[in-house]
Amino acid sequence: MYPGDARQRWRDTLLTDGRVRHYWDERRAMGQLYLQMLTRIWPKRSAETVLPDADALWDAYALYGREAQWADNPPDVVAWGSPIVRTTDTLVRELERIVKP
Repeated sequence: MYPGDARQRWRDTLLTDGRVRHYWDERRAMGQLYLQMLTRIWPKRSAETVLPDADALWDAYALYGREAQWADNPPDVVAWGSPIVRTTDTLVRELERIVKP
């Protein structure tokens, strides 16, 4: 989505947790799916969220509950925000809330 983006430029060492999986979505199918889901997920957005002027949602995070599983349809998000740099504080707060026992 960003000019000059390329799979070979993505550092897969950036996120190293064993639960992380790296994928490259050349067709932007996931970003288009999330853009279509905006009316459903909009109430759970970070207050600082600004949508990109594009045909797909990108530079965003989506958080799911511990029991969420992706089947035929995406599970409901617990929280999301965009762009990540602008919504980092909310992302951290939501992560802390989710991982608390």
